Amino acid sequence: MKNSNKINKALLASTYEIEMDLIKDWDGHLNDRMLKMGYKPKEGGYNSLDYHKAMKKLISVHPRKVHYSKEFSCPDECKSALNKLIADIENGKNLLPYMSKQVIKPTKNDGLLNDWNIHHFHLNEEYEKDTIFIKRSDWLLLAFVNEEGIYCLDVYPHKKPYLWSHIKMIEIIHNNWPELIEKNKLKGVVGLTEKIDDKSYSVLRKTNSTTLVEIGENKVYGLIGGGYASDGSSIEAVRTSDYWYNYIRKIELYILDEYQNFKRQMLPFDSCSMDKKLEIKLLTLTEEELILLEKRRNVIIKVNYNSGNIRMCKLSSLLDEFLYDSWENRFTYKLIL
Repeated sequence: MKNSNKINKALLASTYEIEMDLIKDWDGHLNDRMLKMGYKPKEGGYNSLDYHKAMKKLISVHPRKVHYSKEFSCPDECKSALNKLIADIENGKNLLPYMSKQVIKPTKNDGLLNDWNIHHFHLNEEYEKDTIFIKRSDWLLLAFVNEEGIYCLDVYPHKKPYLWSHIKMIEIIHNNWPELIEKNKLKGVVGLTEKIDDKSYSVLRKTNSTTLVEIGENKVYGLIGGGYASDGSSIEAVRTSDYWYNYIRKIELYILDEYQNFKRQMLPFDSCSMDKKLEIKLLTLTEEELILLEKRRNVIIKVNYNSGNIRMCKLSSLLDEFLYDSWENRFTYKLIL
């Protein structure tokens, strides 16, 4: 099917005299973003799924309110490190140094995050030599994170058996902030036919088997972190990647269907527009628009996600290119590796 689509697309492009591969441009754009963020180059380049898996693991940089569970306690030996982390959270600092090193490996899956939306943070004040990471510690803060706040479940020893599948963490969320996972509660489900303990969850997660969590009668939850696919990838990342692929593909098909109208609409910018082949490249996207460039006429094409409206304007100066670069600098998460 994929080969057939490529053949059909090539025939359309040849017939309509259009040079365009927006999907390839999109992957290339995201690969460039990841390199700018500090990720090491990947053979063949990063693609859309790689990018969205990375975004799933990163915590956006802005101030958050810190909440503590009733069960929370912290050993004296790491209280100073915890206080430093909390200050960085409340001040909107980059939390990457406290996080798992797997964050800088976008293709590496985080089962705890994908399953239960729980991050872990190392509690230490010393940095590893020649890295941005603090030294790995004997104590970890486990926390549920969203855009508004960080919900501290408890501090656990790193060597705790089956820490990454410790059901008590879901109980803590339910007991303290049930609203965080209310949407994941299975209505009408009394319980599971088979009780699953921490060890069993660990085994099932390693096989990428999607599971439900029962913490009491009529208290069964699922896909708290969005879930994971059969290869361990975040389902949220897969869904988001597929959404953009499908959206961009629809734009491609629309341009192919309306290519004569596109040429005609560019006549105010180029009097010979009808006689020229279209050469369209995807530049970037903003919070509202997909930005394309018609290279032979130097025309910017803006597609609004919400309204579907398409606007065109002349790429008149280097200032336009600077504006796109400044958008990248503003919205792209910086790893600073």
